[in-house]
Amino acid sequence: MNRSPRSNVRRLALGRLISIAGGGAAYAALNFTVWERTGSPFMQAMSLLLTFGVIGLLGPFAGALGDRFDRRRVMIWSEAAAALFFAAMVFARSPEVLIALAFGSAVAELPFFMASRAAIPSLVERPEDLSWANSLVSMGSHAGIAVGPVLGGLAIAWLAPGSDPTDGQLYAAGALVFGLNAVTFMISLLVTLTVKGRFQ
Repeated sequence: MNRSPRSNVRRLALGRLISIAGGGAAYAALNFTVWERTGSPFMQAMSLLLTFGVIGLLGPFAGALGDRFDRRRVMIWSEAAAALFFAAMVFARSPEVLIALAFGSAVAELPFFMASRAAIPSLVERPEDLSWANSLVSMGSHAGIAVGPVLGGLAIAWLAPGSDPTDGQLYAAGALVFGLNAVTFMISLLVTLTVKGRFQ
């Protein structure tokens, strides 16, 4: 079924919203868990650098993937790989392993963001729609950035209440957030599969 260019852009924006919100929730839960387990400023800094800081470190390299390969395939594989990393975090216990897997997820999801941004001009038919499309996708991204960490913080506060949660509470809370985030990435993948159009 052929969909209008505007419908494709809306779906792309929805996929970005879901991915970024889920990732933000998971990374908020990760940073809380790492701090509670280690109390180390260095470990906290590494957790932040290897998750939220990845776009600054590897953004140009991830963008090159979308320029070299079909952007839709890059987006699909990126979402699938990130979902696998988050699913693996459900079973991790060591803070070091959690950070390593989170770094893998951040690297895996980065090509999706870059390819989806680069695909916008190809999905609109009229030049006058380009500013609308860029604004809508940007709104999806910023909404995800704002909502994701809040959801992650609320989940941790609900599942691991108190000023000194036990390790069991921390792991259970983190595992639930990581698992739900893996599901959100699969939902985003399914949304991406419904986006039709030129991706080169």
